[in-house]
Amino acid sequence: MENSPYLREEAGTNPPPAVDMAALAKSLRPVPRWSPVVLWWSIVAVLIAACAAPHPVIVSIVWQFIGFFVWDREKRGKVFRRNLERSHCLARSATVAPQDPWPKVTALVPARNEQDCLKEAARSLASLPYPSLHVWFIDDHSTDETPRILDVIQQEFSHVHVLHDPPVTEGWFGKSNALWQAFLEIDLNRSGEDEDKQWLLFADADVLFEPGILEQAITVAERDRLDFLTCMPRLITKTWAEQLLLPTGWRGIAQGADPDRLNDPKTFPVGIGAFMLVRYSSYKAFGGHRALGQWHPEDTLMAAAIKEIGGRVGFAWSPDLLRVRFYHGYREVKKHTLRKTRIFFGDYIQLPLTMMALRLSTTLAAIPLMAAGVFPQLIAGRFDAVLTLLAFAGAVLYLEEVREYKGVEKIAEFHPSVPWLHPVSGVLRVWFAFSLLGQILARKPMEWRGRKEFGGSNAAATPPVKP
Repeated sequence: MENSPYLREEAGTNPPPAVDMAALAKSLRPVPRWSPVVLWWSIVAVLIAACAAPHPVIVSIVWQFIGFFVWDREKRGKVFRRNLERSHCLARSATVAPQDPWPKVTALVPARNEQDCLKEAARSLASLPYPSLHVWFIDDHSTDETPRILDVIQQEFSHVHVLHDPPVTEGWFGKSNALWQAFLEIDLNRSGEDEDKQWLLFADADVLFEPGILEQAITVAERDRLDFLTCMPRLITKTWAEQLLLPTGWRGIAQGADPDRLNDPKTFPVGIGAFMLVRYSSYKAFGGHRALGQWHPEDTLMAAAIKEIGGRVGFAWSPDLLRVRFYHGYREVKKHTLRKTRIFFGDYIQLPLTMMALRLSTTLAAIPLMAAGVFPQLIAGRFDAVLTLLAFAGAVLYLEEVREYKGVEKIAEFHPSVPWLHPVSGVLRVWFAFSLLGQILARKPMEWRGRKEFGGSNAAATPPVKP
């Protein structure tokens, strides 16, 4: 028992967290406001009025809204494409100079009930030819075949370690708890290497790795003197629900990753849990997952914590060396989208109300505007300038929604028809927002792979609905 990592932590070998994570998490969480709710529902009312009674004044207001909307979307699209062009691209076509020796990398991958994707993903990581790689898989109290899959992989690869059923820390999120317990084991058995020259890789259990990804990531991190490098994998989508709902959200992350401003204290941090390469000494300096235990999202907060202690962060993306399929089908997409939204934004009803109005006034408004402008003219058998302008407004709005997918094919897979089916995604998003509102009002507890309380096994009390 004297070598237990838990006793070692209590003895002070791992100092208390250096970052006030509660204050940091609060600073990152958006402040709920009623003004966007009023604004977007006012726009919805104007669009409904334009369709019901297309008066010239109302149609002119519609055009003002669409003009601003198109301008804003085009600006955001340029930012997205510029960020991809200027960010590090980790690809098969790239070459890196060999290092002798390569720095040690220890990968930590938590897995809870991941049997459907774990075998291929875990083997892809374990079989990487990186010469100084150690892999730790954490079986986080799984109830499916996950433990047996990991045991088989451990037998196949001598550098793979498996930690089964780590002790649960009450009040912590399961993922943070699993990763911290594994780190304590690693830190306990670490020899006297320089912590500044070692790296930790945090990854998810469904990520597919290709040879060369670690060499390129380490090269970028050391060349740019980074303490944290996150990489956006190529998003794999199979079902129509995944294709309709996920790619544009993936674009939003890249849109916020301006390589010139990543280390500006005022910019929002970017961390993607699928791949986070962190300098060992920097991880310990901010307190690691011990500091992140009860806070979420832990990937974004890790990037924020590294910046908080004066470390440098970086962003990269990969079109072919790193791939991930997050969800399998409509049910998983809906369940986890709602869960993540509630965790990050809190149970504020302003959010789903704004989400509904936003989709009703953009993605779902195009076809009604076109119909309201075309059909009355066909029925009356005569041309009407105001109605034609209304129909044209709907067409512009529809095409602008299609253009939102421009460049997204570089980071996500989807069928070529998906951009043209965006009204379907609009319907789904409105339904998600309605479901989210229902969960908040009903105070429904959140669940993650059989857990209703993060860090514990019993249902947790749900916070009150916040106006």
